[in-house]
Amino acid sequence: MATIELDEATLQDQAEIWRFMFSFADSMALKSAVELRIADIIHSHGRAITLSQIASSIDGGGTPSLDITTLARIMRLLVRRKIFTIHHPSDGGDPEYDLTSSSRWLLHDSDQTLVPMILMENHPLLVAPWHCFSRCVKEGDVR
Repeated sequence: MATIELDEATLQDQAEIWRFMFSFADSMALKSAVELRIADIIHSHGRAITLSQIASSIDGGGTPSLDITTLARIMRLLVRRKIFTIHHPSDGGDPEYDLTSSSRWLLHDSDQTLVPMILMENHPLLVAPWHCFSRCVKEGDVR
């Protein structure tokens, strides 16, 4: 019995490390949603909409290379993080995505928006220094 508990504890520890390792994906998915204006697209429809409707609004009808599979993955991650919601119609229709109180902070033209902050905090020039933590420890003040 102790071995099983140890194994479960070990797996929990490993899962925690994996969570830390991939936490950057949350920020990148959030940034993508802002850049693609997904919250604005849903808001402009005034109701929950399908992934195809989101894709059509991103695409504008002119980009045949839009990758709906990647868009679905981004939305799945953001639904898990409670940035958007998903509704599965009882009639078997396509799932529909809607805003949450959190995603309202992603509206570009809102008085209460975090869009500029999200874009700034995820800008490559601001993210790059975070890659130097170990160097700062080893060498001190790195400029």
